[in-house]
Amino acid sequence: MYNVEGLGNSTPEMFGSILALGFGFVLLYLLIAIPIIVLYIIGLWKLFKKAGKKGWEALIPFYNTYVLIEIAGLNWWYFLIAISGTICSMLGISGLGTLCMLLGIAVNFFVFYNLAKKFKKDPIPWGIGGALVSPIIAMIFGFSSDFVYDSSVEVSKNGPINK
Repeated sequence: MYNVEGLGNSTPEMFGSILALGFGFVLLYLLIAIPIIVLYIIGLWKLFKKAGKKGWEALIPFYNTYVLIEIAGLNWWYFLIAISGTICSMLGISGLGTLCMLLGIAVNFFVFYNLAKKFKKDPIPWGIGGALVSPIIAMIFGFSSDFVYDSSVEVSKNGPINK
């Protein structure tokens, strides 16, 4: 039936094994990714509440990015830069997409740099952490009782770039 040279009749069994392996990887990914996403949303919710925002704002994609940039005290147009990587990916602009993703990483640095200042922490390491693993840093800011938000702290509207 599916006799491939050198494989005999084992091709259907091999296809089934490959399909099962692929399904296993997808299932494993979902078992790991979904709890991390849920924890991130809960951490972001708590971070928003600490900053005096409504927790539900963490649930809405793109809008939660805008609110996070607002909490950090950055200019509104940083939001456009932050989502530009996603937009370029959705439109299939590959060359520009890489540049936009790199700019998005820079915006994450600026956001967490300013947030660390507002939480009265050293901004450089928290900014670097936010640029590399922003969901984890957002969860730390949200869940940890060591982080108390102080809205009276003045920050630059351009992050580490002075006014």
